[in-house]
Amino acid sequence: MPKVCEDLLYSSIILPMIPLCFYPVQRYVKNRLSVLAGKIVIALLAMVSCVVLVGRIYSLGDVTDFIIYPAGIYFLYLYNREVRLSFSKKLFAFLSACLVGGFSKLYATMFDYTMHPSGNALAFSYEALGVQVLFLVFADVILYLPLTRYMGWVMENFHEEAVWKRVWCFPAFFLASTYFMYPRVYRNMYVGYVRQLYPFVLLFFTFFVVFIYFLFYVVAHSFVEKQKTEIANQMLLIQGAQYQQLLRNVEENSRIRHDFRHQLIVISELVGQKEYEKLKEYVGRYIDEEQAEMKLYSYSAALNALISYYESICLRRGIETDFAVSLPKKQQVSDQDFCVMLGNLLENAMDGVRDMEEPYIRLKIWQTASNMVAVKVENPYQGEIKKEGRHYRSSKREGFGQGLESVNMIAMKYGDMMEVLTDGGIFTVKILLQTPSGE
Repeated sequence: MPKVCEDLLYSSIILPMIPLCFYPVQRYVKNRLSVLAGKIVIALLAMVSCVVLVGRIYSLGDVTDFIIYPAGIYFLYLYNREVRLSFSKKLFAFLSACLVGGFSKLYATMFDYTMHPSGNALAFSYEALGVQVLFLVFADVILYLPLTRYMGWVMENFHEEAVWKRVWCFPAFFLASTYFMYPRVYRNMYVGYVRQLYPFVLLFFTFFVVFIYFLFYVVAHSFVEKQKTEIANQMLLIQGAQYQQLLRNVEENSRIRHDFRHQLIVISELVGQKEYEKLKEYVGRYIDEEQAEMKLYSYSAALNALISYYESICLRRGIETDFAVSLPKKQQVSDQDFCVMLGNLLENAMDGVRDMEEPYIRLKIWQTASNMVAVKVENPYQGEIKKEGRHYRSSKREGFGQGLESVNMIAMKYGDMMEVLTDGGIFTVKILLQTPSGE
């Protein structure tokens, strides 16, 4: 077989690793998976072919190992462009797929030194290559459910960016370990009990890595469930406050109906005495009395309670509100995500107008398509807005504002379409939440 074809054959081992990268993030891929796979395969093959040809033209020797690294970096570049998630999450998924590739190399090498005791890693046999391909194809099949269901769940629900910025180090460390574990000279495996012990060490290492991933899922799941419980408790408190407000409204209306007969007596006396000016003044005062009102913003009880709760706070603080919500009965965005997002946005807005002479908050929520919901919150502000990249520094403490960070993570979950404007002393947040059609 020509050397160029041989290099291409050995380099094509990266192709069965591609699905492993997309299993956990398939909900966040910009294009259809079939179209995306075609684009990536064509781009990688073109890139690898160029490297191989250059290596052969300039007699660079064995370029097979050299190809894998630039091809991996190039794929990571394409992968980053095609997936709507934070880079830390994408890097974790990419390195996890590479780790499976590292294990495939270890098991294929174990087969190779068994079949060719006098060989070495540079003379990797076609049989061993076939074993590596079969290992990866089997991994594509056997890992589909764990990666889509469990790691996909973690990608979708666990949004602690500080953790994601560190946790990718684990697959990177294990991947580096696989590189140092596979033997270069096979005859060294036949010294003492090395050949007998190596399979047990490899199996132990495999199960240890699987256990670490399982532990990460358990910890992330426990954290998310605890967070959901805290949010649910907070929503119960808000709904409880709204329920008490509703009871007060009912009691107030009952009292008004009871007292209305006395009001009619007063009005009748004023009419009988022809005290029309006093009658006008009395009726005007009666009409202008503030009546507590329970508004219906949404068919979602949680969302309605949240918006009503913050409107009542704004009313007590003298903040003018203009809340307009138009949503259908069947809402595709989860109540938890919606309430966390709006709670943070309205909290930030109230903090922003705290020292304003004429404070106001405008909220608008409407459905733009069957799978699109738009959210817009604006309020005046004073002072300097400090921004670093996509992140805003907190005005209350050192570091970045946690409210907008949380909102940003939810926006990324639903399409990463969030815009923050600070023009003319008005702080505006625009978000477009997108969910897959029919979901």
